[in-house]
Amino acid sequence: MTLCMAAGALMAMLSFAIASHRFSVLGASSKHRDSDKSSNRELTPMARFCLANAWKIAPIISLGRRFAFAAAAGFAYLMTIELCGSSLSGCSAWVYPAIFCLSTGAALAANYVFFDLPAAHYGKEHSLKVLNALPAWLKAAYYPSIALEWMLRTVGKKIFGAKAYRESASFNYMDVDVGLRARETESDSISPYTGKIVTNALKLQELDVSDVMLPRSQIVYFDTNESAEENLAKARRTKHNRYPLCNEDLDNCYGIVHIKDIFLGNEESSEIDFMKIRRDAMRLRETDKLETALAKLLKYKLQMALVEDEFGGVIGALTLDAALSELVGKIRDEFDTSPDQTIKSLGRDSYKVSGLASLRKVEDFLDIDFETDEVSTFGGLITMSLGRFPEKGENIYFKNQNLRVSVDEVGERMIKECTIKMEEPKQASDI
Repeated sequence: MTLCMAAGALMAMLSFAIASHRFSVLGASSKHRDSDKSSNRELTPMARFCLANAWKIAPIISLGRRFAFAAAAGFAYLMTIELCGSSLSGCSAWVYPAIFCLSTGAALAANYVFFDLPAAHYGKEHSLKVLNALPAWLKAAYYPSIALEWMLRTVGKKIFGAKAYRESASFNYMDVDVGLRARETESDSISPYTGKIVTNALKLQELDVSDVMLPRSQIVYFDTNESAEENLAKARRTKHNRYPLCNEDLDNCYGIVHIKDIFLGNEESSEIDFMKIRRDAMRLRETDKLETALAKLLKYKLQMALVEDEFGGVIGALTLDAALSELVGKIRDEFDTSPDQTIKSLGRDSYKVSGLASLRKVEDFLDIDFETDEVSTFGGLITMSLGRFPEKGENIYFKNQNLRVSVDEVGERMIKECTIKMEEPKQASDI
């Protein structure tokens, strides 16, 4: 029983060590943190493996701790029965359930007080020591454990449905960080919305600019080859605040025109010189981390930046609203009354998806991964997979994701709407 409790405590220690080391602002106290940093020791290969695979290790830790406690509770019950011995003979039937409840409660109390709390505290205060002390055999135990966790998750999905089970996802190590933040600030509780913001902030470092940028096909820009009236007609139609000023296409961009600068002058519409009122445009790489890009936008007081690929071509634009939306949720102004209809549920495992929907948003919503960074929208994924622009009514099946897609509506240069259906592998066939 003691060994089982110790094993569970080690897992708790590991989860807090990973969380504290990955997010040091939530980790150990300043005294211990400074002493750990001053030692300047490099992490062992096993420690780096745990940090790199933290999001995969988290549910395994949760599963292992549940197993360890169940084993400890079982041993506590058997030991109680053994100690009572013959005195239980002739007792009523309710005695055994009562003994089970009492022994389990005692095991829970002992495990929490004497094992979990000290282990979690030590992992939080000495994260570097804990990570560097990990034996190499833990890596060997990782692979069979993740296979078992995947099998159990699959069973859960079959019982409750993919969407319902995803929304009730198992332990996430980021939950530990939310608790750490609450303890660091000596707060008795943390509201759900604040917890969501904290979790989003922790996830921010995993996002690239390409994950949240506005795709090139959706950017409306002013063209220097068109008249001022034609460009202003675009502004009246689209009602945006900022427009890139370009020569024929986005690759030849001179800067950004703010709509208010147009009305600050006294010129007539036909006399407006956009080259004089343009502002410099910042350029970001599609592989830049979103948190770095957000810091640059705030530092230089910019609301928009152009996004380039590795060859210097403009593939999209990043707005400050889009970046902040990853922290606080979708930002809408008082004039935007249309709801977000990019993904709508039609029933169990069936959805209506806009071709303009962010590919990352679709992946997060369906809990799948298309394993590509070449496109940023769902419509772009379909076009890339087919190798051509699809026709209305055309079907495509993504075998690795068990996802069937039917193209419902197309425009001249874009896929407007699709219907997708998540299927079991045995029910689907390639088209």
